[in-house]
Amino acid sequence: MKLTVVQPCFFQEDESDKRIREFLKCEMDKLERDEILLLPEYSNAGGLTDKEKELYCVKTADEMLSYAKKTAKEKGGYIGINLLRYEGDILRNSTYLIDKNGNEHYIYNKVHIPPVERELGVIRGKGDCICTLDKITFAFMTCYDMYYNEQIEYIAKYKPDIILVSGYQRGERVDIIRAQSKLLAFRTNAYLLRSSYSMNSDAKGGCSMIVKPNGEILADMGKNVGHVSVNEDIKWKYMRSAGYGGDTVRNDDFINYGLCPEVFH
Repeated sequence: MKLTVVQPCFFQEDESDKRIREFLKCEMDKLERDEILLLPEYSNAGGLTDKEKELYCVKTADEMLSYAKKTAKEKGGYIGINLLRYEGDILRNSTYLIDKNGNEHYIYNKVHIPPVERELGVIRGKGDCICTLDKITFAFMTCYDMYYNEQIEYIAKYKPDIILVSGYQRGERVDIIRAQSKLLAFRTNAYLLRSSYSMNSDAKGGCSMIVKPNGEILADMGKNVGHVSVNEDIKWKYMRSAGYGGDTVRNDDFINYGLCPEVFH
């Protein structure tokens, strides 16, 4: 399958959110049949640092979601889109998986909420982060979630094919972002798609990427703007020896065999 991640620029100027929304719509227009396309966190409210402006942009969530649905249906592909939106009167950070018919197949509500989002009023989800669509098992994490092994271990139990990570890590070092992404793919034995924002820096942010289950980075955008794609067999798994000279096993099963959570409290 064709796997694609998108990386806009983090504009800091008037109507930066509008420019980012238009950029993301143009990227969605390039969707191909059966392709999986992932957009970054806050696809409706990117480029902003002012709380009032971010909350004002919540009203554009429906616009972006409708565009993603329409495009997925017209093109016959899958779209992962993250939005700051209201669920009733509850503010959520939500990633939607849109199927090839333009339907909302799954909604993941971000679990680990950093201080700036708590101040904004975002309420965390209940932890559900796994779904199956067209015989593909998807897992979801969003930005800050990637720091927490509890969620990584939960995801590993379900043996996903693909993990979708919409990010907004503007201040994190690039070496940390790459290390997190490689470790997540390696531990779960899954393809990782990570979409974030370019900070026009080789030191921080950016690094939208696609990682193979063995931890190999197949594509890394660094500070570039646009999108990157690879074509992969998404059912491929990393097989390794179960110790020196041992039989060949799945890497995730090799790790699972030695788990002893009861020892650590």
